[in-house]
Amino acid sequence: MLTLPRLLPLHTVDLLRWDLGLPRDYRASILRRYPEHFALEQPEGDERVWLRLLSWDDDLAVSELEKSAGIGADTNCLPFPVSFTKGFGLRSKCVNWLREWQALPYTSPYADPSGLDRRTDVSEKRNVGVFHELLHLTVAKRTERHNVSNMRKLLGMPQKFTKVFERHPGIFYLSRVLGTQTVVLREAYGGGSQLIEKYAHPLVAIREECATLMRAALPPRRRRNRQSDSCSEQDEEYEGGEEFELIE
Repeated sequence: MLTLPRLLPLHTVDLLRWDLGLPRDYRASILRRYPEHFALEQPEGDERVWLRLLSWDDDLAVSELEKSAGIGADTNCLPFPVSFTKGFGLRSKCVNWLREWQALPYTSPYADPSGLDRRTDVSEKRNVGVFHELLHLTVAKRTERHNVSNMRKLLGMPQKFTKVFERHPGIFYLSRVLGTQTVVLREAYGGGSQLIEKYAHPLVAIREECATLMRAALPPRRRRNRQSDSCSEQDEEYEGGEEFELIE
């Protein structure tokens, strides 16, 4: 529903499968079970198989930001939750720009953006909104950067669209561990290393329990090293921060 043509290559779905909490056999257990909603296509001259959305539900085309605003709230100029790590300083000029940017019109990630000028801040706010919604759809509110790098045209994005992650460090966090870049939604972690609503999705608790059992099965020495490595990675990934409110 986030893509403009209502299409996605299955390769992209496979990349996001773990993050979205899809089962390994989602093609059989989900796609084939609901032929009224999904169809598989292979365009002529294209080696890829594509997943097409056949039905549209307006009730589902409501972003997480719009839901959080509440029923009846004005959703035309919604601001994003913003927070920074402790000690992160913003110049007054940047604070003023961010306040003005937050007050710009909000475009739903499910709306057609063809009328927006890609060179404007309004368009960039729409781009941020798309990734904000996409990360909210994931189980752990994060995904590897390369998982979305091939979705530019499908999402109606400009060139170098993933630069929004660096330009908006109060909304997104880029974790760099062992050469892998992971995009994290800051608000979901509240400045810490654990999901705030960790039981909002049942898979979070299941995966944590599996990880705990696997660590418990390690020999004591390796377990200590694993815990030490895990702590150091968490410190590197999610440095604590305080909420930075920009909209009065």
